[in-house]
Amino acid sequence: MRALKTKGGAWVKPGGSSGKAMFPGSYVGYEYKRQAPSAYPKTAQQEKVAAAGRELKEKCAGKKGSDFTICRAEVLSARF
Repeated sequence: MRALKTKGGAWVKPGGSSGKAMFPGSYVGYEYKRQAPSAYPKTAQQEKVAAAGRELKEKCAGKKGSDFTICRAEVLSARF
């Protein structure tokens, strides 16, 4: 793969390349591969929901039906 870098992505020519262009100065046969999106920080609310979910999983594991509903209500009312 031969890459020509631009704007965070890259123009690449799949497969082996001989170094000779079919049309000099053009990108015939090349594909533009975008740069992966950057990660963004989680908000405070997302962190709270994740923490509540982990606690819910820990305390209410194995419960079903109304037992689970009651356990979930207790865990979430203590947090929010």
